[in-house]
Amino acid sequence: MSVAGYTVVVCQSGGCRSGLGLMPALRTLVRATPHAVLVSSGCTVGTLTCRSRVPGPVVLVQPCDEQRRPVGAAVHVGPLRTRSDVADLIAWLRSGDLDPADLPWSLRLNTGPAAALHN
Repeated sequence: MSVAGYTVVVCQSGGCRSGLGLMPALRTLVRATPHAVLVSSGCTVGTLTCRSRVPGPVVLVQPCDEQRRPVGAAVHVGPLRTRSDVADLIAWLRSGDLDPADLPWSLRLNTGPAAALHN
């Protein structure tokens, strides 16, 4: 199912800032995508979770319709540790489907390597 747009919330807290070019890449994509919004925020996963996971930026993606109403569950993506991870996120957003199963396993915050360490 292709969505009309999305909101991307990017954590800008201490461990999530990076030199990976994430924000410029997201700005460029969001400007070119109808019904897309980019939001800079504090931590989106909570202090305890944030401290216990692999470091790197985490983004929260909320699919939406043309009126900016949510049309599915919000998805945490990350941690983004390499420029390749950023490219994978951009490609996933560009696809328009936003199915979490289409993300690389390592970028699925709740099932990636960090979660496996705590299960």
